[in-house]
Amino acid sequence: MKLVSVSKSYGRKSVLKSINLTVGQGELFEITGPSGSGKTTLLRLVHGQLRPNAGELWVRGRALHRFWRRGLGGLRRDVAFVFQEQRLLPRLTAFENVVLALQLRDPQVPNREIKTRALAALESVKLADRRGAYPHQLSAGERQRVAIARALATRPRVLLADEPLNSMDEENAAIITYLLEEAAAAGTTVIVASHKHTFPATRILRLPSEKLMTNGARRPSINGNGHAVVVANGNGHANGNGHSDSVNVTREWWRLVIPRRPRQPHAVAISRLPLWRRAAAFAANSSRLVVFSGLRSWSRDLRVTTPVIGTIALLLVLCGTLSLVGIAVGKQVADQAGQASMVRVYLADGASQDSISGLESKLRADPRVASVRFVTPEQALAEAGNRPGLDSLASLSSTNPFPASLDVKVRLPTQVSAVASSVKGNPAVDPTYPTSYDPDTYSRLRRFAVIAGAIAGGIVLMFAVVAYVVIANAMRAVAASRRHEVAITRLLGARTWMLRGPFVVEGLTTGALAGALAAAAVGAAYLLAVGFEKTVYLQVLPGVDLTVVRYVLAAVISAGLVLGAATAFLGFRKAHAA
Repeated sequence: MKLVSVSKSYGRKSVLKSINLTVGQGELFEITGPSGSGKTTLLRLVHGQLRPNAGELWVRGRALHRFWRRGLGGLRRDVAFVFQEQRLLPRLTAFENVVLALQLRDPQVPNREIKTRALAALESVKLADRRGAYPHQLSAGERQRVAIARALATRPRVLLADEPLNSMDEENAAIITYLLEEAAAAGTTVIVASHKHTFPATRILRLPSEKLMTNGARRPSINGNGHAVVVANGNGHANGNGHSDSVNVTREWWRLVIPRRPRQPHAVAISRLPLWRRAAAFAANSSRLVVFSGLRSWSRDLRVTTPVIGTIALLLVLCGTLSLVGIAVGKQVADQAGQASMVRVYLADGASQDSISGLESKLRADPRVASVRFVTPEQALAEAGNRPGLDSLASLSSTNPFPASLDVKVRLPTQVSAVASSVKGNPAVDPTYPTSYDPDTYSRLRRFAVIAGAIAGGIVLMFAVVAYVVIANAMRAVAASRRHEVAITRLLGARTWMLRGPFVVEGLTTGALAGALAAAAVGAAYLLAVGFEKTVYLQVLPGVDLTVVRYVLAAVISAGLVLGAATAFLGFRKAHAA
């Protein structure tokens, strides 16, 4: 880590001025000073939480003064931070908080190894018996020890600790001190911020004077009497040349015997594992981080998501119901459009087959005619049974009231009148009622199409506005409930998919449930409509059969998933930007 003339100010208030500093690997470095002197600001600069106003800041080869946001996740997986306010996830137990940090650090580590390391980290701070407790069930000192265990468990390259001994008694402070010294001895760069000189650091930076001193301290060792022996200047005072006095002081380390732990490498030798095992571990950890985490967050946020589910379900019920009505109207428009360009030529009862054939040939030869189809009385009766109103009319008579006819499809609706006039007087045509041509059909169809289009456009616009309001409200609710969690997970070095994934799962679950409720309501509405039309002998939804209803229900569920995913995506962006 290297700082060259680094300065940081908040508005007009200057906190750090031209700091020049280099900290090597395996060094225990201490920053001391009163509150407001810039200790926490300096640590946050190194962690990438803040950007310097001037100077150069290099951490593990990354230029944080240039490309500030780029690669911060990877940097934070190498640089652990022990926050003064702990920043544990409130919905996870102490053990789960440590496990999460390990999963974020490297998802290719098998879950058994992750749990073993997490438990060992809690045991090192004497909290193994409290591993099932949530942060609100722990004291301030216990929460601080969990935060330290979380940082040490990942075996980072750089460890930043902001007042790590706050709220701790003498015994636990000795444990944490020893663990930080052991981490430095194992090769981790440890930078500690404290109000006064506490740790046997190799060098000390005093703020706000920005005075850098060499301390000459080294790690304690256990003597034959079972006491820790420290060779250092325990009071941390420096002599006139900026170095501490090299006086050997032997003392009990807070009257506590701390057993030496075997040193461990910084990272698990994942490359030694077979590829299939690494892939299996990655898939399992990804499922835990994304699917299980999203489902657990959804169940715990049920109070927030219930109004969202209800609103989306109501919106989808209206959309599904109007879709059925729209399909029925669309079929009627298509039917009317077909009727506008279709003229039925009714044949006389005594017409001979030759005269009918001659009329059919004449119509087929007409360039204005697209097709001609002969319809028997039985076919006409069957077609009438499928049309609203005509089915009951056909059942009133014991005989078939429909004559044989020729269905003539005209190429343009404006040419129907001329084609209908050309068949009048033909011996094969019924002189009393020759054709089905209605001069007002085309104008009525045009007016109906314009009105239907305007209504459909208004409904689509209304639903677009309602959908936007629903998504916006849901987005604010989700972002408000998850902002703190996302911020902590980002600081732990989570990759983007680890942050976005639980949101997507939560949104899809919300959308699926809302879509299923809406589909059930739309299906019930269709069954009621079918029962009603059987009662009044009038088709309420003409042209809408069971197949159409299935498609509509599938579309309602799909729309619920889309709305849920959109809500989660926008909610994630809002929470991620906070």
